Amino acid sequence: MDFFSLFPKIRSNSPQAATLSSSEVPEIPPKSFAQVLNGVSDIPSSQLPQALVKGEKLSITIPENEYNVGLEECKNNLHGRILWSKRSSPLVVFDLRKKLVVLWSNMKNWGVLSLGKAFYEFNFSSAEEMRRVRASWPNSLNPGTLKLFAWSRDFNPTC
Repeated sequence: MDFFSLFPKIRSNSPQAATLSSSEVPEIPPKSFAQVLNGVSDIPSSQLPQALVKGEKLSITIPENEYNVGLEECKNNLHGRILWSKRSSPLVVFDLRKKLVVLWSNMKNWGVLSLGKAFYEFNFSSAEEMRRVRASWPNSLNPGTLKLFAWSRDFNPTC
């Protein structure tokens, strides 16, 4: 079934025909989470890197050019850690982002990813924005403090 069979009045070029009342819009049942994800990735497994068993761990080889592209994409990233005061509970990423939006209101496009153990990775749209954020730290998040440091490819938050 295509879009126009669901909304036949939209085919017309007249503005009156393009308006539908709520009674004319068909009910579409909500999809479950599994239904939404079903078929999202149609990549044949033959095109994925082959996993090798090394000792007790699985390992895959990443082509050098892909690795270098990934490194280039991280050039405007910072690592950070939140030092929490006693009796405070850690923030989830969504709540951390809400607090930082206020502090970094002049930033256009940035993202944050949790690395676990109160460590985060921040990515910025430009080196200039990354420098401005780094120059403004430490940032008080009340009750914690965000400490930022240079991104490194071998950073491991579990060590």
